[in-house]
Amino acid sequence: MAEKHPQRRQAARPDQQPAPLFAEEGTRIMYDQDRDTDYKRPRRKKKRSGSDILYTIAIVIFAIIFLVCAGLLVKRLIDDKKTEGEFAALSDLIDETAEPAEEGETNAEKFARLVERNSEFIGWISIEDTNLDFPVMYSPTRADFYLRHDFEGEYSNYGVPYLDEDCTLTADSRSNNLIIYGHNMKTGTIFGCLTGYKESSYYAEHPYIQFDTLYGDGTYEVFAAFAIDVVSDTSFAYNTYIDMDEAAFDKFVGEVKRRSDVDSGITPEYGDELLTLSTCEYSSSNGRYVVCARRVQNTD
Repeated sequence: MAEKHPQRRQAARPDQQPAPLFAEEGTRIMYDQDRDTDYKRPRRKKKRSGSDILYTIAIVIFAIIFLVCAGLLVKRLIDDKKTEGEFAALSDLIDETAEPAEEGETNAEKFARLVERNSEFIGWISIEDTNLDFPVMYSPTRADFYLRHDFEGEYSNYGVPYLDEDCTLTADSRSNNLIIYGHNMKTGTIFGCLTGYKESSYYAEHPYIQFDTLYGDGTYEVFAAFAIDVVSDTSFAYNTYIDMDEAAFDKFVGEVKRRSDVDSGITPEYGDELLTLSTCEYSSSNGRYVVCARRVQNTD
């Protein structure tokens, strides 16, 4: 029997029609026949936006920065170990069994092998129970040379502790304030331990500095330690007090004690020999940390 209203026949709903077996020649389409809601039709890959590309570039840049920083840190640690080994090898050249020369108490034999390696070697400085245990150089004609050179005279970020070029230290004469500079590497090496004197407990545990020169051994007791920004505070140029008359000596001692983190109860008097150690201090951009000591043992 013919349909009464063939024009009213409704087209089958799209979701009721079976999917074609093939979308195009050679391409098969999966058909979710039972309308399983867990089934997900594969999606076409979206075109990446500009923000996605910038995000990826940023991630790559940060990854590169991280790898570079990690590499530099590893290199610094390796360099630290290498430098420590080099200084340890130098300390092995000290002859602790050498007897003083017959004419006067000197350390010529004790340090002979170090002088042979470098004639600008002047002594050895150490603080017990710390990593401060290094040679000291003296190059009066080349200011700050050992700030960036090693014991052999080769370029080095670590340098070697060295005596201020304006100081005098010979068998016959010496300045009444010997000033020694050394790096405070951010890993704590060379003179890095000096900033420990900010704490009273550290001072109590390390009250003495040993500085043995070619002309005799010397023990010094710390009496002051302080931080100073050498650019913002020009009122006290501590490293110019080297060969002092009595007035300059008293001024120097009074000023360093006034600034001191250490309450030592010690006040040197004119005629005493002083030792001043200077290193970088990072609480300010041009900071220095200065440790001052008085000689208490004289063997030369």
